Amino acid sequence: MLIKKKPAVLPPKKIPAFDKWAVPLGAAISGGLMVFALPELVNVSGTGGMIKAGLIGGGATLAAYSVNRFAIEKGTELASRGFITASIASVLSMTFVGAAFFASTFAGLTLPDVEKLRLQEHGNAYVQYIGKRNLTAAKAGRTLPVMSVISRDLPTRVACEIRESCISGRGQGGRGTVARILEGLAGRATAISDQLEAGETTRQRTLKQLNRLVGNYQTVLNQNKTSIWERRGALQKIDAKINQIIATLDEAIPLSLLRGYANELDAGVSIPERPVAARRLNALLKKHGNSLNSVLETLKTGDQTRPVFPRRAGVGDTFSYLSHFAPIAMLTAGIELVWPICLWIYTLLFLKWGNFVAGAATAPNTGQSTGKNRPRHKNASRHNRDRNRGRNTYVNGRDRHAD
Repeated sequence: MLIKKKPAVLPPKKIPAFDKWAVPLGAAISGGLMVFALPELVNVSGTGGMIKAGLIGGGATLAAYSVNRFAIEKGTELASRGFITASIASVLSMTFVGAAFFASTFAGLTLPDVEKLRLQEHGNAYVQYIGKRNLTAAKAGRTLPVMSVISRDLPTRVACEIRESCISGRGQGGRGTVARILEGLAGRATAISDQLEAGETTRQRTLKQLNRLVGNYQTVLNQNKTSIWERRGALQKIDAKINQIIATLDEAIPLSLLRGYANELDAGVSIPERPVAARRLNALLKKHGNSLNSVLETLKTGDQTRPVFPRRAGVGDTFSYLSHFAPIAMLTAGIELVWPICLWIYTLLFLKWGNFVAGAATAPNTGQSTGKNRPRHKNASRHNRDRNRGRNTYVNGRDRHAD
């Protein structure tokens, strides 16, 4: 009889434990992310900076490797045997190291983009601010037609008073008190009207300059060939020019001067011993004052606080944009924090399962069956009745029914 031999096969390849190579690989990846993040967090230029970066990166990598390895290899074994202190120490140490790595790498990887977003928001705030200031100045320009009417009417009244005394009603004209008062009011009206016309021209020219500067701001901000920190200096210079020109825009329309002149017209004048002339003159001035005030009341300056150029972004500012960089935040947190703790938990569970299986396999077998596991006799109830009947037949060694 021929016996067939089994073909020779190679022994199965022994695969090393996952945590033996996963922990050092994870520490190396964390250290690599730290290398990319450090130049954005600290100054690494020059020999001293490179040495500093090397020490920080090497020390952080060593800390991550040693803490995670001891926690997974030693901490889980002790925790599976019931040492609560080992569990607490392992989880706390891994959480602290992971949180430190996450904060550093996330901030370093997103800091330039956060700085660009902050500068972009500042530019948008200035666009809105310039729009509001220009709208206010344009509304203030509505006073120009009113002042034009006043500046034309009052000189006419002066000429009429000098020629015919049409307001005072006394004499045949001449340059009296009423005429002199009207000349002063008419001169101020003409000066304010001329200033408003010049202010409107200044407003339009200033608005063009501001639009050009805002365009330059956006152009410099989007020059990705240079670092955001170099662009920041250029943007700060443009911001200073915008502030200077906005001051010119605010001064283009003399609102305070207009309000003062309107109050002067409303207050009227007092002419001693000439009540009729004063009443006629104040009625004329009141009419012009009401026209000017009706336009000024529609002007609301609003919030005149200018946007402040943002300070340089820091580590804490990056977490204000956590939702904007959610994918990067989730990836870095998963690599630095969640993954080591999950590996620790799974290792602990496998150790506990192994201890349970080993305990069940080595449990002592006495060979005695408990009442719960005793095999039940077939027709047990009937068997018990027959046995009890036999007990009742003999009482004290005698047959119960013998007599």
